[in-house]
Amino acid sequence: MTGYTNHISADDIYKLLKEDILSLKLKPRQMISENEIASSYNVSRTPIKTAFMRLKGENYIDIVPQRGTFVTPLDMKYIKDAIYMRSVLEYDLLVNLMDTPSADEVAAILEENLNMQRSLVNSGNINPTGFYEVDNNFHLTFYDAMDRRGMWDIIQYCQVFYTRFRMLDAATTSRYQQLYQEHERILRAFKAKDAVGLKSAIFHHLHGALYILADRIDTELKDYFA
Repeated sequence: MTGYTNHISADDIYKLLKEDILSLKLKPRQMISENEIASSYNVSRTPIKTAFMRLKGENYIDIVPQRGTFVTPLDMKYIKDAIYMRSVLEYDLLVNLMDTPSADEVAAILEENLNMQRSLVNSGNINPTGFYEVDNNFHLTFYDAMDRRGMWDIIQYCQVFYTRFRMLDAATTSRYQQLYQEHERILRAFKAKDAVGLKSAIFHHLHGALYILADRIDTELKDYFA
């Protein structure tokens, strides 16, 4: 008998820890312990080690010999590069979709997504992770419509710091109404085939958190960043 009765897998632990990091339950620079996690899930350290190595490979944690394991701080340069990349790419995707036969279908999908966002905002009890998922699906629509799902997957894999930054924005500002309105502005410009307005809407939406959190990044949130 090992004493371990929980059949939770390394993959389950990876997903749970990743969710805790994204939701800021585990904060940037926070130390995490194999022993404590093993104890909390009533498992051996073997699946914990496997989950840790996977999280390390994706830059969610850093394992420092003789010191411990820590949630990685956010890299602002990487975040700004990811924002710039997405601003350019998503504008290009949408501006090229404007004059295609599928433009009306894409607009309808985005309208449906906006309805979901509005329902969440009006509920008054928003889970940041839940809103982030709906937000993500709004943007994913652009990529799917242009048959660029592979590009989306590459971006998601590479933008771990930006993903966490967006979650930080949602969790600390609760500006869901504003984010909904920014998405609405993107859709209006798209439907009107207003390329100039679309470029402005996408730029301000993707760069918004940089401006909103600017002062706090240098003060109360400074320990979150590299």
